[in-house]
Amino acid sequence: MAATGWLYYCTYTHDVDFSLQQLRQMVFDRREFTLPGDLLEGTDAATLQKSAPPTSDLQKLLKISQELDQALKGMGFDTTESEKQTRDVGRMIEQIDQKGFVFAAREVLDTDGSPAPESIEAALELSAEAGTHSILDIHCISPTPQPGAATPLSEDQLQTLFGTLQPTRAMIESADQTGLLHDHCEHWHAVYLTIYEAGQPVEYVFVGKSGD
Repeated sequence: MAATGWLYYCTYTHDVDFSLQQLRQMVFDRREFTLPGDLLEGTDAATLQKSAPPTSDLQKLLKISQELDQALKGMGFDTTESEKQTRDVGRMIEQIDQKGFVFAAREVLDTDGSPAPESIEAALELSAEAGTHSILDIHCISPTPQPGAATPLSEDQLQTLFGTLQPTRAMIESADQTGLLHDHCEHWHAVYLTIYEAGQPVEYVFVGKSGD
């Protein structure tokens, strides 16, 4: 799955980081984010099958993992967790051999019946490198662009985009429709700006791209 572009509005406060964290909590409470098992919803078997790696490659991976476990164990390392992961790979290969890759993929990734994450941190841990395809992937405010952070648009960028330093929501919506706002975001980054009404700040808008 490719990165997801997203946009969120939230109430203006004098502390933008406070507003960001409130927004993240709201998105979490409403379950407006994606976990790995969710990616299978609506995905047909043919599409899944095309993504199947050769079984021979998985067998090689299993052998390497087994040899690494043995080597580390011989050096005195605790290999309990790595051996568990190796066994999981072995079971997945067995499932692929017996019932095919599509069945195995759904068995591994399907989260139906699993307890929902109880916190934002738990959701991020479950999503791992795939991300949540939402603002949960943005942790903080930063004056300069960096992964996992939201950066304010500069005055020059505001002037170029809107012709004013006090854009309205209508201006934001127009820029969003044309894709101009997301042009300012790299993958795993976000930008934010203040929305004005009658010259007064009323909202923040956060725009970003995240997820794999």
